[in-house]
Amino acid sequence: MRIVYIHQHFNFPWESGWQRPWQFARRLARAGHEVTVICGGREAVRQHMDGVEVHRLTVPYENAMAFGQRVRSFISFMTRASWFASKVKADVVFASSTPLTTAVPGMIAATLRRAPFVFEVRDLWPEAPVALGFLKNRGAIWAAEKLEKLAYRSADHVIALSPGMEAGVKRVCPEVGTTVVPNASDVENFAASREKRSEVRADLGWADDETVLFYAGSFGVTYDVPWLIRLAGELRRRGENFRVVAYGQGADTEQCRRVAREFGLNPLDVLPGKIPRTEIERMLPAADIAVSTLVDNPALEINSLNKVFDALAAARPVVFNHAGWLPEVLKENGAGWQLSRNPATAADQLLKGIRSGEIDLHSGSRAALDLARREFDRDLLFDRFLRVVENAAPDHNMTSTTTASQVE
Repeated sequence: MRIVYIHQHFNFPWESGWQRPWQFARRLARAGHEVTVICGGREAVRQHMDGVEVHRLTVPYENAMAFGQRVRSFISFMTRASWFASKVKADVVFASSTPLTTAVPGMIAATLRRAPFVFEVRDLWPEAPVALGFLKNRGAIWAAEKLEKLAYRSADHVIALSPGMEAGVKRVCPEVGTTVVPNASDVENFAASREKRSEVRADLGWADDETVLFYAGSFGVTYDVPWLIRLAGELRRRGENFRVVAYGQGADTEQCRRVAREFGLNPLDVLPGKIPRTEIERMLPAADIAVSTLVDNPALEINSLNKVFDALAAARPVVFNHAGWLPEVLKENGAGWQLSRNPATAADQLLKGIRSGEIDLHSGSRAALDLARREFDRDLLFDRFLRVVENAAPDHNMTSTTTASQVE
């Protein structure tokens, strides 16, 4: 079966950032399907690897962009991807948001190719940007709501990344078929580093008696990374032997550096910069606690945060500064704890919890890995994903002998 996979923010395995598109695309190819990925990036790239044909269009996007710049990037990708996707043979067209505009090339290609359309919802648009105050223009909101409804109605099936997102889709279009396929834990990718935890800590200069808090991800304004830096400062004020490291970059990078300096922290120590995926897989298991932060907005609590699933694969328990379905799942399984949004209070909660045994890092580590294997293993969730894609076009569910990504 020929599958066109449209995703603006696709990352190669050696790049930092979200790996779900790549991991699922290569597994589709392994399952005998021909996969063409259409994505955006700083430079045009055409590369065939692991049976996947990747066409990266020249559409730059960075998290640190202003909202207007992001919108222009979204529109540019929508336009260019629509033209390109319309020329690729397809038995199924799969498109993944965000942004919502990614649905447009998916709908166009599916219509022209008379192929089923599967749409993946990674964020509820425009609900989320409206709730966060990013989208205020009434005309733009109206247009986005119309596009959202059209995308759901045009889809043969919708994949949602969390139960809350599935509920949001059903509010708009109750009749569409939906399946929840959250982000996943690449358990095997972290296996080697889990076994070499002490060796990696020594290489990184992390002392055995230090408690290391680890964050790796975007420094976008919705992620509230400054909270973590303030927590690091509060722990230092108390003279506790904690090390906090936050890897990444984004719109809040400069603010994080200012906060670090205010607390007398060396920004280079606390904020070492962006690292590739392979380094996250090496370093995260060597930490003691992973951290998930979000600004205080209910619209974000339904997010399927990749860093949490990485922590589970690395056998690291997670502390959260936010509510939501993921903190609830991890708390129920003994793999996570929610702290106050006030960094000073959070520091006291963390210290008290560790001393009392309420926050048990050893049992939390075992619980995290068990949860990853039982509920969120990549292969387990891919099977669910594969069923949706294959069932969308049952008449074409067979291995084709033609070359992947035949462009007319």
